[in-house]
Amino acid sequence: MKKILLIEDDVELARFLAWQLEQNNYQALVAHSGPEGLALLQAQRPDLILLDLMLPGMDGWEVLRAIRATSEIPVIIISALGAESDIVRGLEAGADDYLTKPFGPRQLLARVQAVLRRYESTTARGVYDNGRLYVNLITQEVRVDGRPVELTPTEFRLLSTLARFAGRPLTHDFLLREVWGEEHVQDRGYLKLYIWYLRQKIEPDPDHPLFIRTERGIGYRLVGPDELGTVE
Repeated sequence: MKKILLIEDDVELARFLAWQLEQNNYQALVAHSGPEGLALLQAQRPDLILLDLMLPGMDGWEVLRAIRATSEIPVIIISALGAESDIVRGLEAGADDYLTKPFGPRQLLARVQAVLRRYESTTARGVYDNGRLYVNLITQEVRVDGRPVELTPTEFRLLSTLARFAGRPLTHDFLLREVWGEEHVQDRGYLKLYIWYLRQKIEPDPDHPLFIRTERGIGYRLVGPDELGTVE
């Protein structure tokens, strides 16, 4: 049974969401403050965290920074803050998904299942495989429809970063820091160029990308391993 840590100060909402999770065979752990949530994270080692941002005292932004300082555990932000700038900030800070309140239980459960599936499929094996694109993060082997693809070291660093967080929208700044370093964080044209290079090598039709999707206003996303049936 997967353990889900819910950090939410609204007691009634937390109780309702915990009940929904438990009805769907998850073990729900509930914290009503940031420090309580971080303590439960250390003590219980949950499989995923649902994090509200508007917490008393230590807010959700601080909690997310503390989580990412020590762990890559999947985090879904659940917040009434729905502006594009808030969503980008959350993803840049390391959240795997962002869900704006109010939302329905089915939507929440679908997001939880998708994030857990993505995290387990790539992280556990060190391999990304959607049936057509194969990326081995350890051996650096890349294949498209069984055909080997030769990438430069920089191209592979970019693709492997996308693969490590497959299904998760990654901001321009995050990708630039991860692949090129802090000094290149403003070089979005550089990132755009290398995305173009990658698409020329791995996409069946580079003009209509199947694997590397553009997230307008945010950055780029490599489709999840089980996502190829969706339309961009």
